[in-house]
Amino acid sequence: MTPDPTPHAPGHETGTEDRSPGPAGTGAPATRAGRRDRASQPGRPERAELAAYSVSKLFVHRLLGVPGTLVARASVPPRGSLGSRLTRWNYWWQAQLLDAMVDAGERDLALGRTSDAERWLDNGTRLLRGIRWHNLGTYANSYYDDMAWLTLAAQRLNALSRRVSGRGSGPAQEVGRVLYPRLARAVTPELGGGAFWNTAEDYKNTPSTAPIAVALIRAGRHEEAAALMSWLRESLFDPERGYLDGIRLTPARNGELVPEVNRSVHSYNQGTVLAAHLEHPEGDLRHAEQIVEAAARTLTVDVEVEGTTVRILDTRGGGDAGLFAGILARYLAAAALDGRLSEATRRTARELVLATAEMLWSGRREYDPDLPLNEPGVDVAEIRGSAVAVFSPDAARHSSEALGAGAGVELSSQVQAWTILEAAWRLGR
Repeated sequence: MTPDPTPHAPGHETGTEDRSPGPAGTGAPATRAGRRDRASQPGRPERAELAAYSVSKLFVHRLLGVPGTLVARASVPPRGSLGSRLTRWNYWWQAQLLDAMVDAGERDLALGRTSDAERWLDNGTRLLRGIRWHNLGTYANSYYDDMAWLTLAAQRLNALSRRVSGRGSGPAQEVGRVLYPRLARAVTPELGGGAFWNTAEDYKNTPSTAPIAVALIRAGRHEEAAALMSWLRESLFDPERGYLDGIRLTPARNGELVPEVNRSVHSYNQGTVLAAHLEHPEGDLRHAEQIVEAAARTLTVDVEVEGTTVRILDTRGGGDAGLFAGILARYLAAAALDGRLSEATRRTARELVLATAEMLWSGRREYDPDLPLNEPGVDVAEIRGSAVAVFSPDAARHSSEALGAGAGVELSSQVQAWTILEAAWRLGR
């Protein structure tokens, strides 16, 4: 029988049950309040565990019910017709979900929970299979940044497989075999270098160039990666604001293509360039510090917490933008743990991740998704079984305020919260 894709509810992990007295002295796992008390302690994994469980429970399912596959719905409740949900399935959101699954597997390994790490490895493998089948039998698509994201996540899944089982993951390695040649096609001499965003080849940008550079670094192709990093810095870095989005080739009246810089600044672009400089053997660590400083200036918001002003990452945004701050947080956590960087930079990175995670946690809403709402007199706030959490897409506001009554919840914002809570756990462990 195919395993259940939903991980154990927090407090129900194999060998880690909390058997403090539950309701009516039954010996059931501790109540939600008991878990919340434990989760308030620095370095405890319960927050990330609840996010992982919630995303899996609410969004992840078999593709068309086929055993051995997984895919995530884009929103809860689902929007649009069945046909639109099948075609608008957000390939790169699935890649970010895979990255979060690997985070959870690595966390379980660090906590000595090998069987749970194996479950995440299995779910990641099934998700890859679901992605390929949903994508008509291939991992390739027309967007180079999408393919770069899946390559990065698959590389990490392959590394997790080696740690868990002693051997690599065949499906993850297949992703690399299929996608590396396609990523190479994105890199051309036009505009002096860099990678195109998609196969239309009219826009070279940071969202494709930076993750391709990281993928090349992890494959040991350091010279190619360095060329992309140099192009990014020379063409798209603003010392005050950080990395700009890209350069579009726009047709002029005479038929020539004129380059126009898109000066928008997005948090995920800072994260991937930061990752490249941290992971490249000859990365510029002083430039990495510049990126952290620019992100802290331009991609944050100040919130008042009990009379104290706290700076957090700006997580606002729907759709694709619902993932941006989570990607930055992943690599800010890496910067905070990198002893080669200055103490001030590491402190800034650490405080941004931890403060954002704290706001997401305090602004969550928990409920029982299996509560029989048609039962006479049922209290919709009652939690009889395992609660799930919905996290706010705007960390500066409580989820009940940001989402409103009856509002749909997007996968992107929930994977972002999961990613940030995993990053916070790595910093607090």
